Amino acid sequence: MNASKQRQPNLFAEIGYYIIANKLTAFLLLTILISALAVVQITHLTRQQLIQQDELLQQRDELDLQWRYLVVEEEFYSQHARIEEIAKMQLEMKRPTSKDEQVIVLP
Repeated sequence: MNASKQRQPNLFAEIGYYIIANKLTAFLLLTILISALAVVQITHLTRQQLIQQDELLQQRDELDLQWRYLVVEEEFYSQHARIEEIAKMQLEMKRPTSKDEQVIVLP
């Protein structure tokens, strides 16, 4: 009965005593823990930056596509034949003949 009533060792107390007794081991353990947390943090930040880069690349591609559509539209609206047709049909303009031309001489 005496053997079963003996005090069982407290695991946390034993670990704490061992760490205090071996300061170099405690320092190395703390260094490893800090290093592991730093790796996790840097990995997280890197993934966030990659996600942001992907979003910006997608936005760039969308803007590039929109710009190309605008260039095509600008070329369509600035065609000489189209402008001449609108001038004739809507504004009822015509090319002047040699009789309609007047020469102005400046003194």
